[in-house]
Amino acid sequence: MNFICTRKKLQEAVNSVSKAISNNPIMPVLGNIYIKVKDSQIIFRGYDLEIGIEHVEDAEVKEEGEVLVNSRLFSDIVRSLGEEEVEIFTEENKLVIISGNAIFNIRWLDTAAFPKLPDVEKDNKVTIKTEYLKNMIRNTIFSVSTNEQRLILTGALFESEENCFKMITLDSFRMSIRKEYILGNEELFKFVIPGKTLNELLKLITNDDEEIRIYYESTQVMFEFGNCKFISKLLQGDYFNYKAIIPKEFITKIEVNINEFREIIERNMLVSDDGRKAPLILEINENILTANTQGEAGNVTETLYIKKEGKDMRIGFNAKYLLDAIKSINEEKVRISFMGETNACILTPQNSDEFLYLILPVRIAS
Repeated sequence: MNFICTRKKLQEAVNSVSKAISNNPIMPVLGNIYIKVKDSQIIFRGYDLEIGIEHVEDAEVKEEGEVLVNSRLFSDIVRSLGEEEVEIFTEENKLVIISGNAIFNIRWLDTAAFPKLPDVEKDNKVTIKTEYLKNMIRNTIFSVSTNEQRLILTGALFESEENCFKMITLDSFRMSIRKEYILGNEELFKFVIPGKTLNELLKLITNDDEEIRIYYESTQVMFEFGNCKFISKLLQGDYFNYKAIIPKEFITKIEVNINEFREIIERNMLVSDDGRKAPLILEINENILTANTQGEAGNVTETLYIKKEGKDMRIGFNAKYLLDAIKSINEEKVRISFMGETNACILTPQNSDEFLYLILPVRIAS
């Protein structure tokens, strides 16, 4: 194996595939980066049996071949190189890396023991702009459950309805639903992607102008974009019937300025003990919203003018859960609809149905 490549391309490839390599792999071979040189390309792969990433770069190829190299060592070396041009070749049992006056000799391994990445058929496909998918993940990932006793809820439900691409996440306290309307995508689909997958994917999709192609089977999904393929297992089982818990009738509805409300929540969180011991209490009286937190370190009270329909009320929330939703709404105002002081409430943008957030209140002293 012998090729010449730029340091920038090497760095991008290593950064990509390293996201599929665990610091504590269940098999020693999975702690390596797979490198294959063929034709005029270098193929890099990382795989932890849950997530697999393939990244392809062009190069000047002098001799074809394939090797495994220790991920951490190879990443550190590539990151340290000072010159732009890098030559890499095998010499007996050593991989030689030359950049400027620096010459590294590191051990390489045979690729026979490295597991093959799953093949995902391209019969079922969804196409979406990278920018849209990034926003969908960011607007929902925070409410993925971390309780592995209900494993299906540690992922996000992807489903379609009449040119509408939906992403749903929920835990025991809140639920997020994000929609994008995609004309021409009439494919009906429904599958659950692990939250870990989406967190790693979010780090890789950086070009907002390109499209990302999503191919899926019953057990696997593949995201294809730029010069990357990102493959993940799907979670198996029936997702929670989320539509059944969305309330339809409300006793109180308010509209508030998002920026003002966000700042009030953030100031209340300064004394809220993370919102667990000291909930954020909202009192709605006529057209005034009063936010109050009584924490161990101190207390804070602040008022905000609102538009209100329905009854006055007093209700408590985990401030962080409320803030997560407010930060996800990119509009001037948010509409908050209440069923009652002990029931879930709904947050939606004032002028859009693309985002819905359900949050359960916390019990407060009367």
